[in-house]
Amino acid sequence: MEEVRTLAQLISALKRGYTVRDGKLIPPLAPRREDMGWAFCVSMAGHRVGIHTRFSDLHTRCGDFLSDGEPEIEISADENDMARERGEAEKALRGNGNLEDLAIHRKICEAMLDWDTFLMHGAVVAVGQSAYMFTAASGTGKTTHVQKWLDSVPGAYVVNGDKPLIKITDAGATACGTPWRGKERMGANVMTPLKAIALMERGENNVIREIPFKEAFSFLLQQTHRPGDPEKMKKTLALLSQMNGKVRFYKFVFNNLKDDCFAVAYNALVKGQP
Repeated sequence: MEEVRTLAQLISALKRGYTVRDGKLIPPLAPRREDMGWAFCVSMAGHRVGIHTRFSDLHTRCGDFLSDGEPEIEISADENDMARERGEAEKALRGNGNLEDLAIHRKICEAMLDWDTFLMHGAVVAVGQSAYMFTAASGTGKTTHVQKWLDSVPGAYVVNGDKPLIKITDAGATACGTPWRGKERMGANVMTPLKAIALMERGENNVIREIPFKEAFSFLLQQTHRPGDPEKMKKTLALLSQMNGKVRFYKFVFNNLKDDCFAVAYNALVKGQP
């Protein structure tokens, strides 16, 4: 175990999948070599998933989600799965490792439904023991806004910057980190109670208002992973509906360039002030 001596060393190691314990770098668990690729186990949303791959891309991505426990389910992607991703991808020219990553990610999302957990596109920031999600189309400014929270609130951290899992229980909703956390790789292997979701829309001024679940539903559905299988889609809709009464919802018209952008959101979501 190597000691962390510089910030540059730490950043480089984290990008390569290392974790830090007691000031020392812990290398990622090595995948087990198989005849046709690699096998390893990850832990997310409180469950262990065994992953079988032919390419190393996904093992590198999973880094601090790697686990030495026994998997509860096994996931892999075949040529048909990768062909499906190639057909649906916006860019036709993608490496096989990337296509396998996309296919396995899709399968994990759908397997998680059996554990009352679904994926939603958004950035989740936590303050203390509570998490707050900002959701909108890609490129809207979620990451830039979340950075304002990190800069303004001591101890604030990102649960996931792009594709968190949402776990539904009788007690409430929980935002869970995943290895798929956006190009900035913001996030961690944590689970934090989700208190509010802000539906973001660009505007001239920063205005936020609480809205009922009925008004939020169609927007939320657009940002939720929607399986092609009818039964899995039915389960997704049921879980999404169960957020009603467990999470507060807000319409947030925002302008990241204005000084009051963070304060308007923070006062409403955390303090409950209009």
